[in-house]
Amino acid sequence: MTKGIAAPRPSLLHGILSLLVPGLGQFVVGARGRGSAIFASVVVLGGLSAWTISQKARFPDFSLSFVIFAKLVFATGLLLLFLVALRALVSRFILRDASLEAFSAYGMGILYFLALVVAGNQILATAGSAEQLAFVFGGTALFAAGSLAALWLWNVADAARIGGAGLGGHLPSLALPILLVCLLVFSLGYNITRVDLPKAITEYQDISILLPRILWPWRAAFAYDQEVVEETQLIQAPCPDGAIGPPSNEPQAGEPWISATPTCGEVGVRAITGGFEPGTLLTITGGGFVPGQTVNILWKNPIGNAFRPRGVGETEILINENGEFTSQLNIPDVVIPEATASGDQIHTLVVRQEDVEVFGWRFSDDMKLALVGMLETIMMGLMATFFGMILAFPISFLAARNLMAPIVSPLNGIVGGIVGLVAGIWLGSELAGRAAEALGGLANAPIQIFLIGAVLVIGLGYAGLTLAGRLFALMLERLGGAANDTISAILLAAMIAVPGYFLGRGFSRGVMSIVQGADIAAINEQNFAYAGAILLAVLTLLYAFRNRGGRGIPIGSIIYTTTRTILNILRSVEALIYAIIFAIWVGLGPFAGMLALTLHTVASLAKLYSEAIESIEPGPLEALNATGATRLQTIVYAVIPQILPPAISFTVYRWDINVRMSTIIGFVGGGGIGFIMLQWQRLYQWELVGIAVWLIAITVATLDYVSAEIRERTI
Repeated sequence: MTKGIAAPRPSLLHGILSLLVPGLGQFVVGARGRGSAIFASVVVLGGLSAWTISQKARFPDFSLSFVIFAKLVFATGLLLLFLVALRALVSRFILRDASLEAFSAYGMGILYFLALVVAGNQILATAGSAEQLAFVFGGTALFAAGSLAALWLWNVADAARIGGAGLGGHLPSLALPILLVCLLVFSLGYNITRVDLPKAITEYQDISILLPRILWPWRAAFAYDQEVVEETQLIQAPCPDGAIGPPSNEPQAGEPWISATPTCGEVGVRAITGGFEPGTLLTITGGGFVPGQTVNILWKNPIGNAFRPRGVGETEILINENGEFTSQLNIPDVVIPEATASGDQIHTLVVRQEDVEVFGWRFSDDMKLALVGMLETIMMGLMATFFGMILAFPISFLAARNLMAPIVSPLNGIVGGIVGLVAGIWLGSELAGRAAEALGGLANAPIQIFLIGAVLVIGLGYAGLTLAGRLFALMLERLGGAANDTISAILLAAMIAVPGYFLGRGFSRGVMSIVQGADIAAINEQNFAYAGAILLAVLTLLYAFRNRGGRGIPIGSIIYTTTRTILNILRSVEALIYAIIFAIWVGLGPFAGMLALTLHTVASLAKLYSEAIESIEPGPLEALNATGATRLQTIVYAVIPQILPPAISFTVYRWDINVRMSTIIGFVGGGGIGFIMLQWQRLYQWELVGIAVWLIAITVATLDYVSAEIRERTI
């Protein structure tokens, strides 16, 4: 009978090492990556936990929070050790079934966190006094400490198992520590994000008032017709001696009219102590109004500010069956600034009757404004997608590894190509400037000048890159190998020194201004600029001489890495930041938003296009290369047909994204519906905010349907 192989015994020494320093036992055994990860996790999460729980105090005491957290880790660790020992006893003497024993392990974990909930106050009391605990987030500290203690004890058990078994077999699973790290991060995130469930549940009344106005805003979207009749009577107040005031209005047959007597009196006086003495009593009569409806009485002071007088008489009067009314009103207390109180002070008594509103079967002015803003938003997304696609497509070929990696060029060809590229761009810029002058300047023909300039700069730049590279290579090859390599290396180093100069100056203005201060950095700016130029030139010389002797330089890989790096940087910055920059540059409005979206779209689409290029089938490429096809022919006949379907899908999806993003860009001045919605939100016009929300939702849903149809028909 064959006996089973006994399981290796855990190593007590390695367990003790990891108890003292997390990950040390694993590191000693040879699992250095595992040990380093455990040590870094415990240190980072422990420090982050101590910092987080200290933020309750206005002036955080990090030393106090660290001591409290360390005590909590120790206390919760003892609690977990007790539960582990209890589980071992139960498994040995009560539960002998393997499945029940596995269940008991999960049960122990649940019991551990239930114990933290039930006995949380008692555990917290062991970590500090009530005065000390008032300066930290107790609940977060308790659960973060419990998770870290469990992670620490798992680390001890893991080191003991690995130390006993060695590295010959498979290492134990990391599922449990990953779960513990997630629980710890969740407890910290719950505190950092200020989650307040009781407030969210009990204070829903605030949103319940606004939500119906946002969800059903359509009354504000349409115009209503209403007939408003206003009649006025002039009143002089105060009434100086000998003044008789303006004449009372005479009744008008068949038309609304009002009259008041007297038309000259004194304004009411409100004392500082709280008393009020009403002004002269006026008798107001009127006729010719719609019977059965009400009229409202308003008062305008001499500078034209209208208000409804309160506490001096009836201001809402029902018209009798003859269309007439009679009422009395004391002249209200009207405060007139001394700067304007010169001459006779003539007030205006206004009687207004408003007819019932009738649906006008047309959009309101606010709805028209929202529709214009939504159209701007859609066009911003469309234009940004169009220009982004045009620019991203050629850039994507430079960011495709499978196309760029095989490109190798001799040193002299690179030097000549750079010279030709710079010369071609300069010549194209000069010719574009003269074309702009001939067309009357940029303000008269911006599109024509832009297209001419783009064609000249790109065309002459590419021609210079190709022709100058070949000519320079032929010229230097006649000088011989050593002279060829030396001259090419020196010229390349001189060219690279130019960007090195600006990098050094940027380093001085950026990093050194932080370390030394702006004034000292400005003094040493030129020194750093020259140092950057020399350093980059020397490194270029060393690299060039290393690849001398006819060995090609992988210029394609260099271009690929540079392009990918630039795209990653551009894509990592949110479009909102670009919108703020462009709003300062070109002013508030949809143009700034379109430029911001275009820049972000170029970076995103170029990455997606390049990944599609990298995943194409290599067979057509190899077949065309075998026939001697040029690189341009290979791209046109082997690459573009394969990437066209996914490129269309990516472009349509990006249009959908741009429309959604353009609504948010408006909040920082990028124009469109977002800019208008922000103004309405600041004025608390929630019905109009609801109109904007509905328009955005309808537009996005429609575009999603349209984009799905386009993808289905083209892919």
